[in-house]
Amino acid sequence: MHAFVPVPGGHASKLAETERTVLARLVADTAELLGTRLAETGSGAGTGTGAGELPAAGGTRLTPDDAVLAALDFTPAEHLAPDAPADPALARLLPPMSHDDPELAAELRALTEGGLRSAKVSRLETVWRELRGPARPGGAAVVRTGQEGAWLAALTDVRLVLASRLGIEDDDDAEEVYDRAQSARSGGDDGDDGHDPVTDALATMYAALTWWQESLLESMERARRAK
Repeated sequence: MHAFVPVPGGHASKLAETERTVLARLVADTAELLGTRLAETGSGAGTGTGAGELPAAGGTRLTPDDAVLAALDFTPAEHLAPDAPADPALARLLPPMSHDDPELAAELRALTEGGLRSAKVSRLETVWRELRGPARPGGAAVVRTGQEGAWLAALTDVRLVLASRLGIEDDDDAEEVYDRAQSARSGGDDGDDGHDPVTDALATMYAALTWWQESLLESMERARRAK
């Protein structure tokens, strides 16, 4: 995964094919959590072989990517449900509009939630279609001029889901996740401190997405200064 850089008509980031696949699946699963399926079930399933597989319940085998996505525990949302979401990740995507008045919060949710879900899914689909589309020269993903806001919002929503699954509640929690990701990348985790490979992978994804999103913001600023 490379940082975004300004290019004619937008911003580009070079991605390996496996990175495009994993990112697209995370985006699609976030949309499914909001109640909309962007891809057929299992269409992005990994096909890795034994050395990269992890055990799953029932004796089946999961690739690392499959195991990570299973750990996210995505459950499609109930449409038009007036109650606050029970899933903590979905609750972060669709927070209450009033914390002091439950009845008002329920009324506002009934009035606005459908439109909010639709807007979020639309932005996620913009990102997903670029990641799932034909590979561009050099394997680059391109954010077209005018789509920057959609990309930033969609990546924020994916990060919110990852943050929920990782238990990030404040800056201290986030720093622990970044430290864990750094340790996983450097091979410093010897497994004696309770770390597991799936959680390490989630932490690495969260850190990578945060850096990637920040690189898009930096590319936007560089393009603005160059005008």
